[in-house]
Amino acid sequence: MKATIRNKSGESTLTIKGDFYQILDENFKEICKAITSKVKSLKEMKALLDADDQILNTIVLIIKKSLTPEAAALKLQEELGMSKIAANYLLNMPLFTLVSLTAEGIEKELSDYRNEMGAISSLCQHEVEY
Repeated sequence: MKATIRNKSGESTLTIKGDFYQILDENFKEICKAITSKVKSLKEMKALLDADDQILNTIVLIIKKSLTPEAAALKLQEELGMSKIAANYLLNMPLFTLVSLTAEGIEKELSDYRNEMGAISSLCQHEVEY
């Protein structure tokens, strides 16, 4: 089966094999889950930053004192009440990004992820011909 997909930049023709739409749907769901997870983590981190001016110092201290990333994640969850997802998200940040976090920066990143989710959702609304 061949499908022609029209978008703003023109047309593309794809040869569809097997369960293309099922695969597309599964991948879309995974992308949405990943973005949703990041948005939740960012909201949680913004709330921490809004609540305490010294929170970054506490986070860095917890990470420095921990022997492993897993131990740091557990300590962040215990001491700061972070979710497992937010703690892991935080630990995977580059150091410069971590120490330069601000509530405004997180708000911008949240906005960017919301826009990304909207753009991805609109991809599914393009006209497809068989």
